Amino acid sequence: MTAPDPSETAPPADGEMIAVEHEGSVVAVAMLAGELHAFDDTCPHAGCSLTEGELEGHTVVCPCHMATFDVTTGEIVEGPAPSGIATWSVAVADGALVLSEPQRAERDGNAQAGPADGAPPAAAQPDMDITALVELEHEAMRRQFEAIDALTNAEQLTEAWARLAELLEVHASGEESMLYPKLARAADEGTEEARHAVREHNEIRGSVRAVQQHAAGSEDWWQALRAAREVNEEHLQEEERDALPLFRENTDRARREQLGREWVAFQEQHQHGRGLSGGDVDPDDVAP
Repeated sequence: MTAPDPSETAPPADGEMIAVEHEGSVVAVAMLAGELHAFDDTCPHAGCSLTEGELEGHTVVCPCHMATFDVTTGEIVEGPAPSGIATWSVAVADGALVLSEPQRAERDGNAQAGPADGAPPAAAQPDMDITALVELEHEAMRRQFEAIDALTNAEQLTEAWARLAELLEVHASGEESMLYPKLARAADEGTEEARHAVREHNEIRGSVRAVQQHAAGSEDWWQALRAAREVNEEHLQEEERDALPLFRENTDRARREQLGREWVAFQEQHQHGRGLSGGDVDPDDVAP
């Protein structure tokens, strides 16, 4: 990502974020109720840009996997990120931004730091239940599809779709690596549920390939995108209705949290789809 130098950059408008380059780091700067906040632009979960996410109160929500951070402290509030983010003191001098040295978010594993005045209290720990992390990514997919609908510029459409396509593949591959093999062994009906999910993943993969055959923003591209969104949404709803409740019923909390930590590690290992082919998967390989 190429970002401007803060000394050459005016502060953002209220409720908005910008990214600036500062001493080798890309820093997000947000204006909230007339106050400036600066924090690491890179989500520690999968490396996505937080300035492409959304501000909600005193938090920023990562656009990729819904990790949520307190912009005043850098602490993680919710989601799959393994740690908080660095923050900077920020001021305006002669109309330009001035940043200090970064401060790392620290948290005591047995106690919760108090929130800044007016900020919502941060959760003591993010929910690491794998089923909760899966559902967070479902919401991230829905939000990214909605965000694409608001775009018209071909370059922006290309970038937004590439980010979403990566999420779709990493998510499906993660489920095929750790969620569905466990479900197949844990529940009587788990094998067929797992195989069915993989077949649906392959339908989604096919719909992704169909989008990529067309120029971004063309009528054929939009038509293929709508088809991909429909196929994906049907799968998400079915998974939320059937597979995830079945997994919770047949897997204890401690095991789900262990798998959640493995899920986060998988996401980090395969950031931006690294090492994943995007090709179809044999359902029998996931649930023999």
